[in-house]
Amino acid sequence: MLFLETNMTVSQLIKRLQFKPNTNWKYSSGTTNLLSAILRNQFTTYQEYLDFWYSELIDKIGMHSMIIEVDMAGNYVGSSYGWATTRDWSKFGLLYLHNGNWNGEQLLDKSWIKYSVTPTNTSDGKYGAHFWLNTGGKFPDVPRDMYYCSGYRGQMIAIIPSLDMVIVRMGLKQDPEFDFNEFLKGIISSVKHNSPNT
Repeated sequence: MLFLETNMTVSQLIKRLQFKPNTNWKYSSGTTNLLSAILRNQFTTYQEYLDFWYSELIDKIGMHSMIIEVDMAGNYVGSSYGWATTRDWSKFGLLYLHNGNWNGEQLLDKSWIKYSVTPTNTSDGKYGAHFWLNTGGKFPDVPRDMYYCSGYRGQMIAIIPSLDMVIVRMGLKQDPEFDFNEFLKGIISSVKHNSPNT
């Protein structure tokens, strides 16, 4: 899909249904690209679609370094090819940490945030709606309410509501070369240790 398809939104449409809906879960980044196509169809002009992602989200939260690539058919590649600085990715995490609210403006409906962190049926608590979850305890030393974006080669945006914390990692190593549990545990313990309230 990411390297050979001219239109990355089509891959999911042409696959045959293997299971009844909501009975089997497998991770698929193509689902996000399919949603990008559905979103594109909501606009009268192509320019409106291109502008929407920036005017209604990216620019509003100040992710000024953000670039999202399009495929050869002009669809934003929602699953991949998003580029931003560590600070700007943290803004994305903060938007979710604050239940879709940015400086008093509700950019994402609270029900979407709740849906994002609700475990998908048959995912064993690993996945919600476009977010990975720690509900099942993949990271045993990290609060179970943590949810996260898992990017290329170990990039991560971790959102921990119970600690009012967002952690962004831009790395070039992933499991098993890199121990995410120890990494997150170390940051959490150092913040707790240095907090004047503990």
